[in-house]
Amino acid sequence: MKRLAWFVGLLALPALAQDYNRSAIPNNGFSYVLGSAQEHWQSGQINWYYNPANQPAGLNTDDVVALFKIATAKWEGMCNLHFNYQGLTQAAPMLDATWATIDRTNVFGWAVLTGSRSQYDGYTQWWYDANGNMADADMVLNSARTWTQSNKQDLEALITHELGHVLGLNHSKTYESVMYVPYHTYSYQRTLRGDDAQACAALYGASPYAESNRLFNWAEQYPDLFAPAVAASAIYAGYYYRYYPTTNSYVGSKDGVVYYIGPDGRLQQLDALSNYLGTAYAAGF
Repeated sequence: MKRLAWFVGLLALPALAQDYNRSAIPNNGFSYVLGSAQEHWQSGQINWYYNPANQPAGLNTDDVVALFKIATAKWEGMCNLHFNYQGLTQAAPMLDATWATIDRTNVFGWAVLTGSRSQYDGYTQWWYDANGNMADADMVLNSARTWTQSNKQDLEALITHELGHVLGLNHSKTYESVMYVPYHTYSYQRTLRGDDAQACAALYGASPYAESNRLFNWAEQYPDLFAPAVAASAIYAGYYYRYYPTTNSYVGSKDGVVYYIGPDGRLQQLDALSNYLGTAYAAGF
C-alpha cells in the first residue's frame, strides 16, 4: 500500500505575539505546562460571548466571530471540550477584575492594551477557585495593532494561541508548539502541534479524532498535495476528512485507515493510521 513519504522543512522565527496572566508558571515535569491547580472548566464546556466594541475598522463582526469559531474547532478536534458561542454582548472583557468583581461571563473583545501589556497583540486573564475550577476567562485583542481583511489569518493564529490560555494552558517549553514562548510566527501558530494536543488532553481527555487531526496537521505541511493549509475537519458517511480546494484533494480516515482523494476523484486506501503517526509525532505533530 502506498505510504506518505514526503519531507518538509519547517521554519519558525520568533515574533511579537501575545501573553496572559493567571499565576507564576510552575515546572510540572512535562513539556507543556499546566496551572499549579490544573485549572480547567469542570464540565468541559466554555460558553463565550463576543464584544465588537473597539473592533478595528478593517474587520467586520461576522468575520471575527468566524475566526473564533475556526480556532475553537481546532482545540475541540484535539480534546474533549466544547466552546459554545452565546452571541454578542455589550459587557467589556475585564483584565483587572478581582475574584469579588468578576462577572463569570467569558467575553472576548477589543481594547488598546496599555502599560506592560502594550507590547502584546492580545492578552488573556482567567480566574479559578481553590479546586482549580475555572470561573471566568476574558480575552482582549489589541486594537492598537493594524488588523484588516488582508491579515485576518494572523488574527486567527493569535486567537488560537489565546484560546489555549482560555482553556487552562500556560506557555509550553516545547519549541514545536503553538503555546511555546518565545512566540513563533503567526503562520506557524495557525496549526496546533503534538504538545498542544497532549496538554489539552491532560485537562480534558483526548478527542476521538485527535490522532486523525494530528496526522492531517502534519500532512498539510506538503502544499503541493494539500492547499490551502489549515482546512477544517468534517464528517461524511463515516469518514473524518479535510478538503483542500486549491489542490482539489482530500485526506481522511475511517476505521483506523487513511484515505486520499486527489484531483482525479479516485478514492485511494493508503495504510493504517497508526503506521503514519510515528512520523507525524517525530515532526512535532
